[in-house]
Amino acid sequence: MLKGQNTTRTKQLNQSLVLKLLLQNGPMSRQQISEITDLTPATITYISAELIEQGLVMEKGDLQNTKPRAGRKSVALDLNGDSYWVLGINTSMEKLKMGLVNLKGMITDVQSIPVPSKFNTEEFLSFLAKQIKMYLQAHPEVKVSGVGIGALGAVDLEKGKLLGNDRLGWPDVDLISYLQKEITVPIFLDNNVSAMTLAEKMFGNSKQFTDFMCIYLGHRIGAGLVLKNELYRNGRTGAGEFGHMTYMPEGRTCWCGNKGCLNQYASEEAILNELQATNVDEVLQRAVDGEVQTINTLEKAAECISIVLSSFINMVNLKKVVLCGTLSSFLLPVADIIRKEVNQRPYLARIDHIEIESSKLGDNIEVIGAGGLALWYGLYQKSQC
Repeated sequence: MLKGQNTTRTKQLNQSLVLKLLLQNGPMSRQQISEITDLTPATITYISAELIEQGLVMEKGDLQNTKPRAGRKSVALDLNGDSYWVLGINTSMEKLKMGLVNLKGMITDVQSIPVPSKFNTEEFLSFLAKQIKMYLQAHPEVKVSGVGIGALGAVDLEKGKLLGNDRLGWPDVDLISYLQKEITVPIFLDNNVSAMTLAEKMFGNSKQFTDFMCIYLGHRIGAGLVLKNELYRNGRTGAGEFGHMTYMPEGRTCWCGNKGCLNQYASEEAILNELQATNVDEVLQRAVDGEVQTINTLEKAAECISIVLSSFINMVNLKKVVLCGTLSSFLLPVADIIRKEVNQRPYLARIDHIEIESSKLGDNIEVIGAGGLALWYGLYQKSQC
């Protein structure tokens, strides 16, 4: 019995290894996969045949070699993107944003659903479950294999809970336990910025980076870290409360109980308050129109972020920082200022240039990230959970 279990687990681990390699580097030949994984050509042939039979992998013509060589051309293997779909959901108290995400991180049919105000926990859970079921029922042609949820706030990863929110007066919420009573496919939960960071590692321009930071510049500021090719975790909630790092000691009181948090000076919420603007679209338009007060406020916010980030980089020597969220838009000066400041302020930046760019995953990175949770833990790393 034990031998059979070990054989099955070894096969799952090998399949997972091949899938992740194709995600990061595909298309690839069987020979290339064999060389990188140290698995025998016969093993790779067997694994690839199984994955092709399952529909997850497909042959994609002859591999284009950079160096010409004699002999039979290598056949390229690649992921079959539309063979596996999940539902990604980003939740906040203002809206649910959901869409279908495929094996390669492509997204379709994104919907934004307002959340009625003043929900208690039971009402919110009921509303969320109802919206998930309605979305799935509206897409009978798609086999959805899992649901990923990126949630605002602290999350207990092991127990699938949203941790108590003093701002809302909520206790801990058993989100996954509640939803699994009504949703039959597996559900995965994480903090929304951790999910975006995972998406950047899986599908973004940071696939080849073993260490980088992803900073979300939106309603509030958060961050995620990838260290040694893994999404960094610390404790049951993970890590990444970048917005609650202190910018101004004894400064403005933050809802977290501290004073002078970066969120109070550089988040979308802080900028809207400073400019007395209704929403971020108004800020974008003012910036495009060149309104001096708006430009000055955005530049000051970028400087605040740069100061905190520079201190962090002096401690953790990162070579890349990815920016996402509304404030990272190319229409605003924020990303350019952070790029300039962070390559001047930190001591370590004077030794090695730090690459800073806005994510290519765009406005739907929250949904792609949420879907990425279901893809990563439900398929790519399923055998290792």
